[in-house]
This record gives sequence, structure tokens and C-alpha cells, in this order.
Amino acid sequence: MSEKGNLKVKIKDGINKLKLHWKTPPKGYYVNYKEFLNLALGSGSLSFLSVIISWTTIAINIPMMISYFKVSTGFIFVAGIVASIFGLVRAPILSMMIDNSNSKKGKFKPFLLWSAVLTAVSFTFIPFIPEAWVGNILFSFDIPAIPVFAVAASHIEVSLASLIMFLLIQIGTFFNTLLSQCLTGIEQTVSPVSQERANIGAFKGLICNIPSSVVNIVIPLVAGIVFASSKDPMNNIELYRWAFPICSIGGIAFVFFTYFGVEERVVVHKEYVAKVKFSEGAKQLFSNKYFWIITIFNIAVGIRGNINMYLWICNYGIGGQKGAFALTVCNMLLNNALVPGMLVGPWMIKKLGKRRVMIISTVGFTVMAFMQLLTLKSPYLMLVAIFFQNLFNGLSYISNIMVSDVLDYQQWKTGKRLEGFWQNCLSFVMTFCGLFTSALMPLFMSFGGVGFGDNIDTALKNHSIMYSTFESVTWLGIIGSVLCAIPIFFYDLSEEKHANYIRALRIRAIVENYKNDEISSEDIAKLEEIVSFAKDNNDEFVLYELSSHPETQEILEKVGKE
Repeated sequence: MSEKGNLKVKIKDGINKLKLHWKTPPKGYYVNYKEFLNLALGSGSLSFLSVIISWTTIAINIPMMISYFKVSTGFIFVAGIVASIFGLVRAPILSMMIDNSNSKKGKFKPFLLWSAVLTAVSFTFIPFIPEAWVGNILFSFDIPAIPVFAVAASHIEVSLASLIMFLLIQIGTFFNTLLSQCLTGIEQTVSPVSQERANIGAFKGLICNIPSSVVNIVIPLVAGIVFASSKDPMNNIELYRWAFPICSIGGIAFVFFTYFGVEERVVVHKEYVAKVKFSEGAKQLFSNKYFWIITIFNIAVGIRGNINMYLWICNYGIGGQKGAFALTVCNMLLNNALVPGMLVGPWMIKKLGKRRVMIISTVGFTVMAFMQLLTLKSPYLMLVAIFFQNLFNGLSYISNIMVSDVLDYQQWKTGKRLEGFWQNCLSFVMTFCGLFTSALMPLFMSFGGVGFGDNIDTALKNHSIMYSTFESVTWLGIIGSVLCAIPIFFYDLSEEKHANYIRALRIRAIVENYKNDEISSEDIAKLEEIVSFAKDNNDEFVLYELSSHPETQEILEKVGKE
């Protein structure tokens, strides 16, 4: 058969497979293709909202902050510290809200709609804050000099506009965090099968980020066409006054796909009631070694991310029209270098297991980090090294799937589902550590000759300082890369162990349903399947779990008599 004929056969087989599993999951799996699509589209809500959130970040490189709210570097410095404190307070509140949810709609769904609406409203209102309020100074304060970071003493003024803007960002961040954690929780519980969750996580990532990718291309184009008469179109506040409501509508509308089209599949008995005290939930997680393995990994990822300095390389290492062209190519290639990892990740997990794939990812990234160190005098080779760093980094999404497995292990060990506590305890630790790790970048830049109070644009145009800074920041990335790899070697929750924890949870749920006189034919079929597996494989773990619940024998004997 010709290649064209083979292609037609493959397309036809693909269409037939799509039709077959559109409403019926593949054998051994739980999620049909329609539900998977709803999950991916629902996550698109975060993609839409991420646009308005990123354009309202309190930072010196955000047009709205510079031109409209006229924030100073001192205001940004203080606002960042205050926001971190809010983050520490936010974590326990969200933990209690999520892990004590007992709605009939599920553990996470009750929060989806109103958290999406309040996120959208909070951020959308920001560009509509009256310009007259910018000149209304409410109070001011002084920041003393910090010689070690070359910070000069400064006087900070806080306007009515900047204060309301800051408060709206904090309110919006609270509800966006809740929305994000609930969508993540649904993804973590959509299937008890680890491999299926890996497949879903990979392809969902490809689909759900499309809205933000498209909008972030459209906004600059519209700015250049509609506001061409402005001196700086991206600084025109009217651009955001029409774009934000559109993104907000998308953020609210897309969440309905998950709300109505996706099922939570936590392995618990029918009368299970979620009730976790904060002290209890935090204590259980903090004593879980896997929590610390993944937390240390995430902290290290934040540190190693500083090595991705392609903007500096294009603007200062190459510069001019060549640099602008290189930046355009980088924006297309470097960001899409993550895609291959998402595509091959599920296959690699199936062949090698999550731990080995993550070792490949972290070690490969570290090797490319050292390659960057060896190519400091050649900006184009540095960009090649960054491309391969991103290529290996494309597999790091697997750490999120590890979280799902660990939560199942946590439930087997303690009887509690702790999705909310996991995400917020992680956030708490990350925020606390961020108070210290955020100082690493300016510290290592100072090693290269860029002081804390220096104008970065001016400093990096000095080639001597530029190359020295490239080297010092690359060393920071290498340190982060090594720290990323170390905890993964201690992760020993294999796919086989996880499958057995799920079997144990099913046994316990079936027994509780039997005691409550709510056992179903599906429960009985699952129990027979588990017993058959345990006997055929002489699996001591599952056999022990069965022997710990004599009710399982009663159930099977009763079925036999019937």
C-alpha cells in the first residue's frame, strides 16, 4: 500500500477511535474523549484570565504600571513584600475551604463559577480606575539606604489609584488562586489511573493555553493598528479597557465546560464526609516525605529559571536589528520547545516510569546549563543551550502528575483527601522561601557588576559587565539545576505502588458501602477484579489489605450464593 493509502487508513482509524471513545472511555480508563475536551476547555478559563493578570502585575516592565499608575521601583519593592504576607495568610484559608467541602456537586465544582466571576471583576476594574485618582496622594514613607545591595534612600508616595489597584490585585489573586486550585484538583481526581492522568495532563496543556497565546499576539497587533497615533500604543489605557472585558467573558464562559462536563472521581465510600482541621492537615502533609521532595523541586525550579536570559542575550549580546530578529525567532522557538516533552511524556512514562523520566529531564537541563556556561562569548550558542534547556523542561509537567499519585498515597495512609492543603501548604512554603530566594537574582547580578539600584539597561550595554553578569547568573541557574535533580532521586513512589494504593482504597470504599447497605454491582465487579489480580500475581500488599477486611469474603460469598 502507498504512503498516501496508509495515511488515509490511519486517518480513518483515528476518526473511528474518536467516535468509539467519545462517550465511552478506552478499556481500563475512566475518562471519555468528550469529558477530556471539557476538562481542557475549562482550563482555558485560567488561560484567558492569565492575560489580564499578567498585564496588571506590579512590575517596572508592565506598560500599565509605568504609564498609567506611575509606580516607582520602591513601591514595587514594598508591594511585593506586602503581597507575600497576604499570600502567607491566604494559604490556610483556602486549605480549609477546599478540604472541608462536602457539596453534592463535588469537592471542587462549587467554587468554580463564583471564583471565576470574582477574579474577572477584580482585575477588569483596574484599568477603569479614574486617572484623577493617580494624582491623589494618600500617604508617603521613606525607604532607608541598603548599601549591601547598592540601594539608595528613597521617598515613596502612594496614590489613591495605586492603593485601590493593589487591593484589587490581592482580592483577584485570592479568587484566581481558588479557581486555579479547584481546576487542578478536578484534574487530579478525574481518574484514579496514573497513566490516564499523565495522558490528560500532557494534551490538556497543549489545548488550554491556546487562548492566552492568541490574545497575547492580538493585543500588540491591535495596539499598533488602532492606537498607532499614540506615542507608545502599548501604554494607551484604552487598549486594556476593551481587552480586559473580552478576556473576562472568556474566563467566565470557559469554566462552564468543566463545571457541567467533568466528573470528580475520588475513591471514597458513598457516605464519606470531608472534615480536616488545619493543624491536622498541615501536620500530615509536613510529615509526608513526598511533599518535601516535590516542594524542594519546585523551589529549585524557580531558582534555575533565572538562567533563561534570552531577552538579555538578544537585546544586549546581539543587539540591533539582528537582535530584534533573533528575539522574534526565540519567541516562536523557545516557548514551543516545551511542546515535544508534552507530546512524548505519556509514552515515556509508560516505558520508563515518572521517576526515570524526571531524572532525564533534570539531568538533561543541568547538562545544557553547563553548555550555556561554556558558550558565554557566543550569544547564538547560548540561545541553542537555552532551547535544549526548554526542551528538557517540557517534561517537568510530570511533577504535577506525581502530586496526584502522592495525594492517593496520602489518602491510603491517613484516610484524608488533602488536595487543598497540598496546594496551599506548598504555596505557603514557596512564598516564605521566596522572601529569601527572590534576593538571589539581584545578588548574583551584583557579582557581575550590576548594583541593586543600577539601571539594568545602562549597565548591560557595557560588554564587560554584560559578560560578567551572564556568567554569574548562569552559575545561579546551574545551582538551581543541580538542586532540582537531587530530590527526584529520592522519589520512590512507583507506578506499581500507586496502583496498589488505589486497589486498597477501592477495597476500603467497597467495605464501607457494604456496611452502609449501599454496595452496587460495580463495587462487586471491582472487588472480584482486585481479588483475581491479587491471587494471580500473589501480591502480598493487596492480599494483606483483603485479609484486613473480612467483609470482602462475606461480599463474595453472598454474590456466589445469589
